[in-house]
Amino acid sequence: MSLLVAGLGVATQPVLAQEKTAVVEVTGTRITSPGITSNSPISSVTAAEIQANQPIAVEEFFKNLPAAAPSIGQGTNNGSGGAATIDLRGLGSNRSLVLINGRRLVPYSLDGTVDTNSIPLALLNRVDLVTGGASVVYGADAVAGVANFTLKKNFTGVDISSTYGATADEKDTKRRRVDLTMGANLDDGRGNVVLSIGKTKTDPLTQGEREYGITSLNSVSGLPSGSATTVPSGFSVPVGPGGTSTLAGNWQINPTTGALVQPAVAYNTNPPNYYATGLERTQATALGNYRISDNFEVYTELFFTDSTVASALAETGTFANTFNVPIGNPYIPAAARQQICERRGIPAAACVAGNATLVPMTVNRRFTELGPRYNNFDNKTLQYNIGLKGDLAGDWTYDTYWSRGSAEQIQTRQNWGSLAKVGQALNALTTTACVNPANGCVPLNVFGAAGSITPQQAAFINQSAVLRQKVEQDVLLASVSGNLGESLKSPWADDPIALSLMAERRKVTAGTQSDSASQIQGEVLGTGAPTPDRKGSFTLEEYAYEMFVPLVKNKPFIQSLNMELGYRTTSFETAGKFNDYGSWKFGGEWAPVKMLRLRGMVQKATRAPNVNELFAPAVTSLSNLATDPCQGALINRAQANTPGTLSNLCRLTGVPLSEIGSLPVPSSGQINTLVGGNTALGPESAKTRTFGFVIEPLPRLAVAVDYYKIVITDAVSRPSSADVIDRCYSTAFNPGLVMNEACAVIGRNPLNGTFNGVDSKGVARPQSNLGRFSTAGVDLNVNYRVNFSQLGMDARYGSLDLGLGANFVNEWEYQATPNAVNRNCLGYYSVACTEINGTINYKRKFNQRTTWNMGAWSVGYNWRYTSALQEEPGGATFLPAFSSIPSYNYVDLTASWNVLKNVRLTASVTNLTDKKPPIVGGTIGSTGTNSGNTFPQYYDAIGRYVTFGASVKF
Repeated sequence: MSLLVAGLGVATQPVLAQEKTAVVEVTGTRITSPGITSNSPISSVTAAEIQANQPIAVEEFFKNLPAAAPSIGQGTNNGSGGAATIDLRGLGSNRSLVLINGRRLVPYSLDGTVDTNSIPLALLNRVDLVTGGASVVYGADAVAGVANFTLKKNFTGVDISSTYGATADEKDTKRRRVDLTMGANLDDGRGNVVLSIGKTKTDPLTQGEREYGITSLNSVSGLPSGSATTVPSGFSVPVGPGGTSTLAGNWQINPTTGALVQPAVAYNTNPPNYYATGLERTQATALGNYRISDNFEVYTELFFTDSTVASALAETGTFANTFNVPIGNPYIPAAARQQICERRGIPAAACVAGNATLVPMTVNRRFTELGPRYNNFDNKTLQYNIGLKGDLAGDWTYDTYWSRGSAEQIQTRQNWGSLAKVGQALNALTTTACVNPANGCVPLNVFGAAGSITPQQAAFINQSAVLRQKVEQDVLLASVSGNLGESLKSPWADDPIALSLMAERRKVTAGTQSDSASQIQGEVLGTGAPTPDRKGSFTLEEYAYEMFVPLVKNKPFIQSLNMELGYRTTSFETAGKFNDYGSWKFGGEWAPVKMLRLRGMVQKATRAPNVNELFAPAVTSLSNLATDPCQGALINRAQANTPGTLSNLCRLTGVPLSEIGSLPVPSSGQINTLVGGNTALGPESAKTRTFGFVIEPLPRLAVAVDYYKIVITDAVSRPSSADVIDRCYSTAFNPGLVMNEACAVIGRNPLNGTFNGVDSKGVARPQSNLGRFSTAGVDLNVNYRVNFSQLGMDARYGSLDLGLGANFVNEWEYQATPNAVNRNCLGYYSVACTEINGTINYKRKFNQRTTWNMGAWSVGYNWRYTSALQEEPGGATFLPAFSSIPSYNYVDLTASWNVLKNVRLTASVTNLTDKKPPIVGGTIGSTGTNSGNTFPQYYDAIGRYVTFGASVKF
């Protein structure tokens, strides 16, 4: 069978996966190998390139690839889901399909994303990246592209490898990884079995361990800032009948005088937060195959991962929740009690210790006595694939397999505290007994300095929580491939038409279960959202065909001319509702001469909504907001009832008249948002176009240039909180400053007008199929291997491997609904842009790698570049120094020495120049991306890092 037919036939995978395998077998393992013979642009990263910097996880090297955008990983703390995900083209991790050996891996979450911590690095042979949609081949989710992690085949012997790393200067953030891989052939090579076991442990790094992360900075002023949930406590008391306005806004207790004073000093939340989260992981992978005959080869794969990811946040607190506190609470100092009585209009006779008159107080006390909040995510992933493949009649082959995977996560929250118990403990008239003594209630003192809460008080209000989620996936796939014979082919071609047929059934069931406290809004203090139990499933039944049609070969100016096409039909079922749709592709390639190929592909790709998008209940979550349009002196009481003024609109949207002119800034730069699922969602549709060429002007020199454009319509999306707020309060969108549809979905705290506290529903962000994404750019891949002997030098000097992978993006736009802002996020960062998919989109990004191989030695560098960024214009005004980030260059070094035939030592240095991350403050991006005054998942906040490794093979 010819190369083209073999590349298009499906012997072990759907067509594209088999095509990639054939490419590598013919052209080697260099990064441009797949790209030079594929109609869809494909780039590959080999195991040697991956291991050069000795990563401990797939996400660590993947996020630096030019086509990738950093997603959730080691640099994500507040917003980590306990996994490591990948993202192609910045379109979201749920639009990038992850495969192992061409087969799906079970998602870890209800969002349908895969935890790449489950991919065994020790067995990794290469990673193939497919640009653009690949839904015809792989089905739903392959919208932005596909990452196919190919494992080593037929491994024999024993390989023991180990790495150890730490920062060069501080000697912290230590990482250790050990892998044992064993393999053997069976029955004179008819079969093979492999077992690989690995153990990984990494230490976390807190923001307090780096000088640029010690103090939280305000992105608007550049001054130290933090959370209104502070110590000593902050208080806000609504005015009562006959009360005064003297205590409007936020006030802080002075433990020395006992009076409430202003301004309240914010609490610095940075130090306990992580720049790098910790990871403990145990992996076991087993592979086996046995060829019974040419017609029957059985194969199996088993993947097991047990991992724990730990994140940490600043100490818990009351977080602007409102409690009914007796005016006679014995811990209220006399001076503060007098101020509160004046505010509430409580007569002097009742303004005494022991009086039971209840006062609604918004309390902002940081419980430093409990220590930091910890999140431990314990993940267990198990998947096994069982398949049978072989030859049929003629040149036809078949492949069928069944895959079952399950991913379970137990999340344990420690030191978070109970809202109900705090309220119970504040309702006390003596220091020894609560009004409600149930559960051993201990009266709580929130009116003193740090340390005023006793161990007994802290023990009563403390609360941990347990949350569980589980995802199960079953896939049954059968395919046949071959050609239509010599009688059905182009008269100008040598090869017949290749054809593959495929049928697939996939079912995903997922759900969450949480303890009772976690299902109640705000009960677990400091949580961004409750997690009510949810469960759902969907089923897809799909059929597809692909054809590869050789048209002309070996004619003048036509070395080869081929056409490729395919179609997949899908039936999507969930909750008794059915949706039928299709995906297609059409393309081809023309090689006018042997050294030049031109290729192009047009595809329609689809993505079915995931379980979370369909079934998630509406809950209050968190977003970032540097400036509330209604805060402080931005509005005034004089205009509070004047139509067409911002003051009036703020009153209409929930700011009490008594708080106008004194509304505090968002606590910690965060606000509540209301989000949830939608069972009426349908599939997304994407049109992708790729056009390019590959040229090999010299031996071992390959240059690939490819243009791509991806447009997603009917996108599952929700408006950003910034969009909703701007459309309500900005005269650019609401020139009359009247109540509109955006204002109608703003839910402020009715007691104090803020977006904080359990009583604030926040900014509603409904989910729909009304979104649109559009991105376009050019990929450049250059690879060249030159032997020094070719240059007239001594052959003992070996060879140089030079590689360049670059991505030039000229478009990245997102529109949540037809009425929303068509947001250009290319080269910009902001709350709105980073909130869309949790990504920053660079205009230019490249890696340039050079390796000198000389005998038993090899040394090399990798130069990583990202272009400059600006804060997105049109929103809040930020400090000029924080409103732009220059282009960044990192240089990594690696060296290896084959001490003996079976012993290899490796040393690598990441971020050789110890380049510090850009400082932009903590309120200029989304909560998950903007942390520790920078973007730690995008820029190195750890510092120069040295890793040593050794590998012994038998």
